[in-house]
Amino acid sequence: ASAFKRGIAYINVPTSLLAMVDASVGGKTGVDLGHLKNQIGVISTPNLVIIDTHFLETLPQNQMRSGLAEMLKHGLINSETYWNKFKDFSKLSLKDLDELIYESVIIKKNVVEEDPFEDGLRKTLNFGHTLGHAIESYFLSNPNKKDLLHGEAIVVGMILASYISTELVGFPRKTTDEIKTLFLSYYEKVNIKEAEYQSIIELLKYDKKNNHG
Repeated sequence: ASAFKRGIAYINVPTSLLAMVDASVGGKTGVDLGHLKNQIGVISTPNLVIIDTHFLETLPQNQMRSGLAEMLKHGLINSETYWNKFKDFSKLSLKDLDELIYESVIIKKNVVEEDPFEDGLRKTLNFGHTLGHAIESYFLSNPNKKDLLHGEAIVVGMILASYISTELVGFPRKTTDEIKTLFLSYYEKVNIKEAEYQSIIELLKYDKKNNHG
């Protein structure tokens, strides 16, 4: 829709949790090129986004967790109050989930409306995605690896980004440990061998946020 006749009006009806809280809002269109993430696309805002959470009743648990990663990201970049609501996810009802999805959409909507073309504030939505996308691409391209879903890879990226922030700019270690502990209570640990580091670093070079080499 964003390319046909130089762009036609379209409506997004997301049917996965990941699409509801992330991909359907903000107008980013993206097509993977081989195993490289979102290499082709434009920013084209939908006329309307219709979210019906009944679709989630048929969504597998691993896909639910994949979408949950982006909701947790919204808490980390925008609202400690929102993040704290996930500390005991087992106690939340479907009604609670509806409200959390709505809140997540509003967080992203407010960011993209202020900075639609990612000149500043919108870059915060990429938290964990630089390393996460490279890891996701590495697992997709390696026949010996089980594919990681987007959210599963982004969780690894967010843990690593927090750790790097602690090591390089003094982000509180206690907070980094809390982030890691919460994520590992929801997601399986992903083991990456040292021999694989260089391949992942090579994939980092394709990240769309890179400039000047």
